[in-house]
Amino acid sequence: MNRFYHPSPLELKQKLHLSNKVAHHAAHVLRLRTDDKIILFHNDLYDYSAVITDINKKTVKVYIDSRFENQKNPTIHLRLFQSLSSSEKMDWIIQKSVELGVGSIIPIYSKRSNIKLQGSRAEKKLSHWHQVIISACEQSGRSSLPKISLPKKIEECLNHENKVNANQLKLILSPKEKNNLQNINNSSVKNIDIMIGPEGGFAEEELNQAIKSHFVPIGLGPRILRTETAPLSILSILQYKYGDFA
Repeated sequence: MNRFYHPSPLELKQKLHLSNKVAHHAAHVLRLRTDDKIILFHNDLYDYSAVITDINKKTVKVYIDSRFENQKNPTIHLRLFQSLSSSEKMDWIIQKSVELGVGSIIPIYSKRSNIKLQGSRAEKKLSHWHQVIISACEQSGRSSLPKISLPKKIEECLNHENKVNANQLKLILSPKEKNNLQNINNSSVKNIDIMIGPEGGFAEEELNQAIKSHFVPIGLGPRILRTETAPLSILSILQYKYGDFA
């Protein structure tokens, strides 16, 4: 069944108009008709079943007739600190990370980052990333939207991450590191932070600062992964070890 994000809170027996963008997609791309069923969601724990009561070239009216708990929301919270990449790579990382159950994404600048976003350009990019997240949630079946922030300097992130809780795990990927997740045994983990560097990895002083902030350096095997491959690999492993892939 087709799923659509709705920007306002949803309620049972509610009648509403879908946004112009959704209406266009429903009418012209999917060619939905009156009495067709769709699923709506609004960043909570539920999916809302709705029936189309009226549809034309510009407007889609629906009626919400039932609500049910979404079973595809992640069971652990994964927070990804991802070094900025080129536009297409960053979109791909965000999309696939959402599909793999990430809870929040913080784009970061590091010493070896080649991408810089500031001012209105950063705000425009943030809005674009939010749309990527919505599309990924519609496709993957999630009803909870991961949060994403404006890019931050790695020092700013580490200064706020100098504590660790009993159910928290903080990881930083380092290509030369021989320590791996097999050496980490903590079955009670519910919150995991992952920090991934740019092409060329983190500078030594950044890695040392992360370690002081309780991040554990780990490697992902003998091969060097691209910055867009690393998050998919580690998120999949973590979901299998601690989340809902098992």
